Amino acid sequence: MTAFLLSLLLAVPARAALYAAAGKVDVTPDPKSETVWLAGYGASGRRAAAVHDPLWVRALVLSDGKTTVALAAVDAIGLAREDVLDVRRQLGWEGPDKYLFLAATHDHSAPDTAGLWGRFPGVSGIDAKRHARLKKAVAGLVRGLAGQLREAELVAAHARPDPAGLCRDSRDPVVLDNELGVLELRAKGGGPIGTMVRWSCHPEVLEKDNLFVTADFPGALCAKVEAERGGTCVFFSGAVGGLMTPDADVSGPLEDDFKEMRRVGEALAGHALKALAGQALRLKEAPVSFSSRTVLLPVENARYLLFLPSLAGGHTLRDAAGRPLSGWKKWYLPLRHLLLFPLPERLRPWVESEVSLLRIGPVRILGIPGELFPELAVGGYDGSRRYGRPLTGPTNPNPPDLAAAPKAPYLRERLKAEHGFIVGLANDEVGYIIPGYDFQVAPTRSMLPKPAGTHYEETNSIGPRATGIIVGAAEDLLSD
Repeated sequence: MTAFLLSLLLAVPARAALYAAAGKVDVTPDPKSETVWLAGYGASGRRAAAVHDPLWVRALVLSDGKTTVALAAVDAIGLAREDVLDVRRQLGWEGPDKYLFLAATHDHSAPDTAGLWGRFPGVSGIDAKRHARLKKAVAGLVRGLAGQLREAELVAAHARPDPAGLCRDSRDPVVLDNELGVLELRAKGGGPIGTMVRWSCHPEVLEKDNLFVTADFPGALCAKVEAERGGTCVFFSGAVGGLMTPDADVSGPLEDDFKEMRRVGEALAGHALKALAGQALRLKEAPVSFSSRTVLLPVENARYLLFLPSLAGGHTLRDAAGRPLSGWKKWYLPLRHLLLFPLPERLRPWVESEVSLLRIGPVRILGIPGELFPELAVGGYDGSRRYGRPLTGPTNPNPPDLAAAPKAPYLRERLKAEHGFIVGLANDEVGYIIPGYDFQVAPTRSMLPKPAGTHYEETNSIGPRATGIIVGAAEDLLSD
């Protein structure tokens, strides 16, 4: 009889209870005691004058008792592949049962973390000691939270607010991904542990005339959610390429711009809170798993080739076979590219990046290492995602050829999850990820002249081939 009962117990699947912890750590620099070059806008940085509101590292750590994942977000323009690997090494999370999913909010009023916005064009604005402290702060926060896990319940919800007054598309075709996704972890029998909100829009309500350190609208969003729900709110950017920019009135004085920043952030927080209060998925058990694909991307952007040492600061330069390049080549290749254009394919540098997929019960989180165009996520070439705006501007002298656009199914549909999140700038930042049919900038020495119309994004992408490689890796993960 004892053997029979034991066999019955062994035949019952183990309960996948969910455990969670959340927290944040302040990483605000002090412009009064150190030089801070703000990232975003133009080819050189802006020296910060003061702090308007704090910058944070925020994190949620989840576990089913076997597998542990950390979802961490930094108020920064972006973090490179080597930064993420460094934090994983500090944590010792390089095995099959632990995974760090680390993304930047893409804040355009935070210190340069990409090495592109220093005093002069092509000169890094990264302060090495501050950058090391930032990575140490991420590792310390995640390590501490992993030791504070408690049994939790998962709530998943989403809203689709009208983008008017929140976000607009500044490049044809007009396609907006207005799915606002929300996850909340609640302590068993208690209140919220933490919340995750994902929204697709550049955090750039504050424009290039701003010299204050600020987390922009994600800071206001998280502050409101934390004030009303408790716990820690983690914000992730979604598909922000295209270019998704806040639909805000910044025509007045700077103090009014900060009011607009709060308006946008608090309005999005209101949608997230309403979604949680409505019809949401609620789970007390959820198995946790992850998978990822390492990809090699060719550096085709002529400007990236000219300033290769800056790119090499966060990426290991490799050849097409994945072998690291000799250190002297990061100086030789830009000179070879400049004097004897074009650079032969056999000399082409490549960089390593990563596409990832997290599974928390029926919830799916797809991590894309850059600024994905929303069209690649949700389609919308038929005008179904333009929300009252013209699909192509009537005065655009060079509208995109929509007949050549990629066909369905797109990545959001391939997630096959009611609560699916596509997160950009995850585990790396390689720039804009542009649909191949509309990549029109020619591969000249300087990527000039620029084609008529809206083609800024090509100059801040790693190159046209990267899109197919990244999307292909994502499709492979989703089909496994």
